[in-house]
This record gives sequence, C-alpha cells and structure tokens, in this order.
Amino acid sequence: MIGVLGASLFVVAPPGAAYAVTCSGNGCNGQDPQASGCSGNAITLATKPMLKPSTGSRVGTIDMRYSRTCRTQWIRIQANSNNCGSEGCQHEANITRNNGPDGPLVYYYNHGLPYAGAEYQWSLMVYTPNTLSCGSGVLDTGNEPGYPDGNSSTWLCG
Repeated sequence: MIGVLGASLFVVAPPGAAYAVTCSGNGCNGQDPQASGCSGNAITLATKPMLKPSTGSRVGTIDMRYSRTCRTQWIRIQANSNNCGSEGCQHEANITRNNGPDGPLVYYYNHGLPYAGAEYQWSLMVYTPNTLSCGSGVLDTGNEPGYPDGNSSTWLCG
C-alpha cells in the first residue's frame, strides 16, 4: 500500500511590506511621496484637465493625491506628451497647506519630481489629516504651457 503525504508551502509577507513608509506626521512635509513610500495606497481627491489657454486643447491632467497611510497630500501632473526637446518637459507642481490644526502654513513650489521627461511628475508632500490643502501646476508643452482648466489662477483643493 502506498500512501501520499501532501505538503503545503506558505509564504508570509511581513505586514505593511507593500506600503513601508519612511516618514510620519509633519515629518512627511517636504518629502517625495514615491521615495517615502506614501504613494503606495494613494487616492485621487480632485482632478482637472490641463489646457492650453489660447486653444483650450487638453495637454494633460492634474490631480490632488492623498495617502491614507501617511495622511499627506501632493499634486501630480501627467502630460499627454513629453515632447519638449532633448531635456524633456519640466512641469511645475505646487502645494500649500493652510495654517491649522496640523501645523503652520507650509508651501512647496518646485519643479516636478522625479525628473524632466517622466510620465508623471509631482510636488513634495504636506501632512494634512485635518487641514485643507490646495495645489496647482504648470504643464510644459515645449511651447505654450498648460494650466488647470486653462487658467493659471486655478487651484485644486482637497
């Protein structure tokens, strides 16, 4: 009589391995959402088309992103095309956290991360579990820039 012994192999990943983060609270202010691990389970709070003001043509999208793990927000820009020459398109992404229960006013104006020509470029983060933050950006098209809804004064808030 031949018997068969079944065996099972279980692989256990450490809890939170997919979203390991390197910052918390106001220590996330000014950090890169992707490098810090905060972008791992992010959601989009608001989105607008990026339009050229003179023609209204859509050249990309701007999003207000929120990390449920880090409780932070940042602006993300996606261009329809990154055809800006040999240096690549360099988008600008800006975010502001107003003075409130999460701390004092924080404002980050910076060129898009991680590098010119990337599919997505984004701002640094602000810690915002209880405070409204707003952001905006400029999409480099190689000629006329794109703005949220085609207006350089338009902001996304979340």
